[in-house]
Amino acid sequence: MTEIFEFFNQGWVGSLIGVIGIILGIFGIFSYRISKSVAKPSYQKSSLRLIGRNEDNLPKDVKVTYKGNEVDRLTKTTLTIWNNGTETLDGSDVVDSDPLLISFKENDKILSYKILKKTKDANAFSLINCEDATNKLRLEFEYLDPKDGVVIELLHDSEERYPTFSGTIKGLPSGFVDQGRVMQRKRNNLKGPLKILLDRPKLVFVTAIVIGLAMTLFGLLPQEARDFIVGFLSDSSAQKSIEQQPIFFVVLGVIYAAMPAFVLWTRRKKYPKQLDVSEIEP
Repeated sequence: MTEIFEFFNQGWVGSLIGVIGIILGIFGIFSYRISKSVAKPSYQKSSLRLIGRNEDNLPKDVKVTYKGNEVDRLTKTTLTIWNNGTETLDGSDVVDSDPLLISFKENDKILSYKILKKTKDANAFSLINCEDATNKLRLEFEYLDPKDGVVIELLHDSEERYPTFSGTIKGLPSGFVDQGRVMQRKRNNLKGPLKILLDRPKLVFVTAIVIGLAMTLFGLLPQEARDFIVGFLSDSSAQKSIEQQPIFFVVLGVIYAAMPAFVLWTRRKKYPKQLDVSEIEP
């Protein structure tokens, strides 16, 4: 019995139990929120600047028109809208006096819009022009079951890449929840290995994660293993510095791996697979 008390009286044991308790508490809260039966209208977004005076190589005396109208800026914005909850979202729950709108700034214009993809026709999801403003679109639908939704493409001249969502839904004070941007490939005019890397941002982040994990592993290796690795270095001062600071590699490696891992996690596709749409290059 004495040995048991001595074991639990050790500082690291108490700290470990505390950390485990915190993790279990967070897991419990997270599980409770997931298990709650509620509709959760959500959206993810991506954009591609097609024309922009600060982002293209067009001289100032070159004029660009779209459907006969001169534009200084043209952006393609893709919005994936879906019910991310566990209950059906009824269109009748939208308050008539405060309808669902996507809107840009007052003087901006939505030049065109279309629904690229939808889960099913029965949802009757539609986009309606607001007669009093060219910067707004009204969203209407009959209902959205869990994972029901649509993919919308907008062409607009706003400085802002993404519109704001507004409107009131009964029982859902938060309205539409922004699930963040989606990582996408971007075109560039470079050539060679650099073009391959920049065309594939996920590859860059995965490579950084691997390097970070390798640095962490190096710092955790036994002294003999580190000595064997640094033995290939010709600079004896560098060898000594590396041998004496293994914790530096652990900390740096964790940071180096955590940052790109966080970006990949937050920019992942959270919407249902049936709403996945390949980017169409302009």
